Amino acid sequence: MCAIYGRLQAYQISPKRLYMLTKSRIWLFTPFIALFALAVGYFFLWSYAGDEVKTQLAANNVTWKQLSRSGFPARLTMDFDTPTFARQDISWSVPSLQLTVMPFETEHGVVDFASPHVFNGDMGRIELAHTGNMASLVLDTAGLKRASFTFTNPTMRVDAPRNKLTVSGDDVTLHVRRAPDNAERADIALRTGRITGDKRLGVSRSELDLDTPQNWLSGNIVPGDVIGIDNFIIVRDALTFRGSGRLKMANNGFVDGKLDMDVVNLVALFDLLEDAGVSQKRDRQRLMFLAQLSSAFSGKSRDRLQVPLRFKQRRSFIGPLDIGPAPRWR
Repeated sequence: MCAIYGRLQAYQISPKRLYMLTKSRIWLFTPFIALFALAVGYFFLWSYAGDEVKTQLAANNVTWKQLSRSGFPARLTMDFDTPTFARQDISWSVPSLQLTVMPFETEHGVVDFASPHVFNGDMGRIELAHTGNMASLVLDTAGLKRASFTFTNPTMRVDAPRNKLTVSGDDVTLHVRRAPDNAERADIALRTGRITGDKRLGVSRSELDLDTPQNWLSGNIVPGDVIGIDNFIIVRDALTFRGSGRLKMANNGFVDGKLDMDVVNLVALFDLLEDAGVSQKRDRQRLMFLAQLSSAFSGKSRDRLQVPLRFKQRRSFIGPLDIGPAPRWR
């Protein structure tokens, strides 16, 4: 101790000045200490965001076999092994799912699905495969605010009790949002490119804009629900169907309502009907005359037919003509 004191005297440094120098050097480390504290706090925020996502998914009947997290500190990426959504009437599963969110913006997530998706329910089994996809979800305190899905080269296989079907196509996009003026309604927009497979369903492109109850987003359809078909377009080579209307899910399990459709290119229409076996070539001239006569009375061009399609009391009607059973919704 005496030696240290003697050395300080030799350098003419008093104990008080030594204390001041040591204190000033400690302050040099303050930014690093603060940065370390921020890093620890951010890590806890990052972990909390992941726990919150897990809690919300579990609360909505989503389970998984294994979960891993990565991306710290720039993002939070959660990889789910075999995620499954199950309810009493329907289930969905996929081999893997990757969800990426920003820790300070957990209400917005980007989702990447593996292939294929498998749905099981009252309608049978549906398998949806694709070569690529992307999904974006935005949530708030009231639930799903909006979502967008894009599937590249999808193929869908339907194995229903009364029907088996396989179709494939170009890119398919689906946009969903809560209606801005009514929290109990949702807007759904579907766009497809060419769809091939079943001869009856082959189309060049299609558009569908729906106004549905909010509960449809969770697959919960109940009697009395009303769906607005704001616009649909189906193009099959030279033939185009356009229409709009409103449909109601009736208590008897059938659909009630009305669709106003325009059919463009009558020649292509009769080609389709004859290929499907609905009409015969020998009847084309008579049917073409009646269709053109109807177009003339409705003010449409001679190559366009307006078709009012109605569903009432379990039956389907074109004008006064009964054409068979109405579609069932359950």
